[in-house]
Amino acid sequence: MQRPVAPGSLCIVPAGSGQGPPCYVCYCEGPEGPGLDPEPGQTCAFNIYVTDALELWNTSFTPETLEKHKAQHGLDGAEDYSAWFRVACDQHAVSLTLKDDSSVHLTISREAETLTFNLSKVPSPDAAPRLQALMLRLAEQVCRLERQLAALKDETPSPRKKPQSGGQQLFLPDPDSGRGAPGPLIRKWMPGESIINPGFKSKKPASGVNFDDT
Repeated sequence: MQRPVAPGSLCIVPAGSGQGPPCYVCYCEGPEGPGLDPEPGQTCAFNIYVTDALELWNTSFTPETLEKHKAQHGLDGAEDYSAWFRVACDQHAVSLTLKDDSSVHLTISREAETLTFNLSKVPSPDAAPRLQALMLRLAEQVCRLERQLAALKDETPSPRKKPQSGGQQLFLPDPDSGRGAPGPLIRKWMPGESIINPGFKSKKPASGVNFDDT
């Protein structure tokens, strides 16, 4: 049975020596981190893997050698190596060097503390199924993230299609309305009012021109 790679348990690391491909994939497996379940009858220990997609290196820890490694670095036996690895990946504090004997020297840092690991090359028959499992897990994770991204896009309304509340507004609002003052009023002229002085009654009704007086 396989378990998916958890976020933060995998990172891309450039080769410090400049040899080989420009970068490597580095990830961890074991009881303190995600990865493959142990084979029947075997005890699963924490291990770090490095691959260039063609070859594979790992720390080859057993529970006993893992505790020995912690003691060499002055760490408590209960120290969670997977937490170290996740923090180092998030902070880009993982570096490696490919040695002449085809082994890998790996360094992970957390604040002022540093852990070093020596990884040996995994024989091709053993490396092939692990590389295949890694590729399938990464492909599954990419598909899941793409589905989540598509779902988020569907849930986010387009600003061009956002409905307007209160019906469609056909005219610009009165600029004084925003300041709490009423807009200008148009007063209707009433019959009998003076045209010159609106609001006052005309004293004499208007009459036409009498052509008989001329």
